[in-house]
Amino acid sequence: MSTTQLVALTGQGLGSVGRHLKVLLDAGLVGRVRTGRSVLYRRTEIGDALVRAQTCAAPTASG
Repeated sequence: MSTTQLVALTGQGLGSVGRHLKVLLDAGLVGRVRTGRSVLYRRTEIGDALVRAQTCAAPTASG
């Protein structure tokens, strides 16, 4: 997603989204690719693995 899309999705300001993306980039959890005039962000393999681990570890309503 682009920063504009992330701002619209999260309702956060552009500066806030930019700061969060910088932290995620520095941690290796997201990567970016330029497509024309846009920069798109996506989770890396490490980011995907972290999301999967959190999803599996989340408590369920029955447990």
